[in-house]
Amino acid sequence: MVIESAAAKEIHELAVEPPEPSEKDERLYVGSVRKAFSVLYAFQERGAALSLAEISERAGIGRSAAQRFVHTLWALGYLQQDASTRRYRLSASMLDFACAYLRNDPLVSAAFPHLREASRLTGETVNLTRRDTDQIIFVSRITSTTVISADLVIGSRLPLFCTSPGRAMLAYLPEDLVESILSTSPLPAYTEHTITDPDAIRERLQSVRRNGYETALQEYFSGDLSVAAPIFRPDGRVVAAVNIAVASPRWTPERLIEELAPVVVETARAISKSGSPEF
Repeated sequence: MVIESAAAKEIHELAVEPPEPSEKDERLYVGSVRKAFSVLYAFQERGAALSLAEISERAGIGRSAAQRFVHTLWALGYLQQDASTRRYRLSASMLDFACAYLRNDPLVSAAFPHLREASRLTGETVNLTRRDTDQIIFVSRITSTTVISADLVIGSRLPLFCTSPGRAMLAYLPEDLVESILSTSPLPAYTEHTITDPDAIRERLQSVRRNGYETALQEYFSGDLSVAAPIFRPDGRVVAAVNIAVASPRWTPERLIEELAPVVVETARAISKSGSPEF
């Protein structure tokens, strides 16, 4: 599956600034830490090498403060500066945090052998995603050896409402949270097939509960067909989803459901059974 460049760019424009905490104790909240992260978030846009003035503007902080935060992050090794252009980029040291997450998330460890088996059975790319507010974030991925999947990598984000793993998780969230997400999150049409009507989305969630899986047919990427199933903790709380995405016309919606839906359902069930409260 080759992702169109415009859609690929959209991936990197989701979550462009640090989220506001839902519950903030002013006595404990350190605003300067958020400002430091706002500097790092300034580099979210794909391929950006930034001047100090651009960092200041994107981070929403004054130039003097930006200079201090940038210098500190550079001194710590998390930013690098081009000697000729004086522009900054994130350094490879930022990957330390991603690697630490992948090493320490018990869900990623427990799911890996099941994702690998699903990929072996189908020959397709299999993904593990978690929910982050109104988005999904890819936390593990076994790629196909025959199909190119550009730009979707671990850490990529997509909207919750129009993706198969997003709706698979949304179907089992508390009703008040579902309504909050549908009423406050933007629901744009990414393609002509995107389901944007909240009532139609609610009907899809009922279908997930009946069938145990969800599909998304060209709703975010043109030509992309995806099927997903939810993963649960031992206490019954939904924590993630597994999905397989394939390209049309190589696959049809009917074949997707017939051949791949049983695999994602069984894979999700196996991961759930191997779970722990730490998920």
